[in-house]
Amino acid sequence: VVCNAMLSGYFKAGRISECVKLWELMGKEGTRNVASFNIMMKGLFDHGDIDKASSILELMQESGVVADSTTRGILVHGLCENGYSSNSLHVLKTAEEKGGVLDCFAYSAMINGLCKEGKMDEAASVLDGMVKGGHTPNAHVYNALINGFVGASKIEDAIRLYHEMGKTHCSPTVVTYNTLINGLCKAERFSEAYDLVREMLEKGWQPGVITISILIKGLCIGHKEDMALTLWNQSISEGLKPDVQMHNILIHGLCAAGKTQFALSLYLDMSHFNCAPNLVTHNTLMEGFYQECDIRNASVIWARILRNGLQPDVISYNIALKGLSSCNRVSGAILFLHNALANKIVPTMITWNILV
Repeated sequence: VVCNAMLSGYFKAGRISECVKLWELMGKEGTRNVASFNIMMKGLFDHGDIDKASSILELMQESGVVADSTTRGILVHGLCENGYSSNSLHVLKTAEEKGGVLDCFAYSAMINGLCKEGKMDEAASVLDGMVKGGHTPNAHVYNALINGFVGASKIEDAIRLYHEMGKTHCSPTVVTYNTLINGLCKAERFSEAYDLVREMLEKGWQPGVITISILIKGLCIGHKEDMALTLWNQSISEGLKPDVQMHNILIHGLCAAGKTQFALSLYLDMSHFNCAPNLVTHNTLMEGFYQECDIRNASVIWARILRNGLQPDVISYNIALKGLSSCNRVSGAILFLHNALANKIVPTMITWNILV
C-alpha cells in the first residue's frame, strides 16, 4: 500500500525516473498487485507514453495478476484519449471473450473516442453490444453517444436515443438536455428546443446561461420575441442569473422587432442582477431608438454611456450619425462627426457612406 501511494505521488509530481526505479524495485520484491499495475498504466498514459502504458496489461498476465474492470477502464480511456479508439475495440472484444466486464466509464470513453474520430457507426454498435451483452448503460454512456450524434449533425439519431433512455428507465440528465438543446438550436429547430427547455424547467433543472442565450437568440431570429420573453421570465423565476451577453441578445432581438420599451425595461432592470451594461448594450439600445426616430431616448442612452465611464467607439458614432441623418437631423450628425474626430475616432468606410 505504501509503495502504491509513493508510485501515485511520483506520477502526480512528474518525477517519472523515480516511478521507474520504484516500479522495478517492486517487481524484484514481488510487491506489485492489481492496484500497482493500474497506477502505473494510468500514470504512463497521463504522461503520453502510450506504448509502455499499453504493454502493462501483457505484463500483468505474465506476472499472474488478474486485470479488473478498473484496469480495462484505464486502458480503454487512455487509448481513446490519445486517438487509438480502434485499439480499444480490440480490448472490448478480448474482455468479452474472456468473460471480463467493462464498466460504464470504459464504455463511455470508447464511445467518446470513436465519436471524436467520426466513427459514428462503430460508436453506436458499442452501445448496442453493451445492451445485448446484458449490461445496463447509464446516462453517462447515453450522453456520450448523444453528444457524438449532435456533433455529427445527426440530430434525429440523438433524439431517438433520448427517447430510448426513457424506455430503459435511464432518466435524461441536465447534460442530456443541454446537449440536445444546443443541437436543436444549431439545426434552427427552435420550437423543439424551447419545448425541451420548458420540460427541464418543469423538472426544476437549470439549463444554464449559455443554453438559454442560444435559444433566446434563435427565437428572436425566428421572430418569436414573445416566446423569448416568456422563456426569459420563466428562467429568472427558476433562479437563473442572466449575464450581460444574455441581456444583450434579448435587447437586440426586442429592438430589431421594434419593441424598444421592453428592451429599455430589460436594460433598467440589469442592476437587479448585479449586471452592468457594457458598450454593446448601450449601442444596441441606442440604435433601436434611432430606428424609431426617438431622438430623445437615443440621446439619453448616449449620455448614459458617458456617465457610466464607457468610451464610445466608432460603432457608437456610426449609430448616432446614421440615426440623426435618417431622422433629418443632418446638422446634429455633422456635430457628432466633429466630436468623433476630436476624440481621435478614426472614421470607417461605413461612416463616410452614412454621410454621403
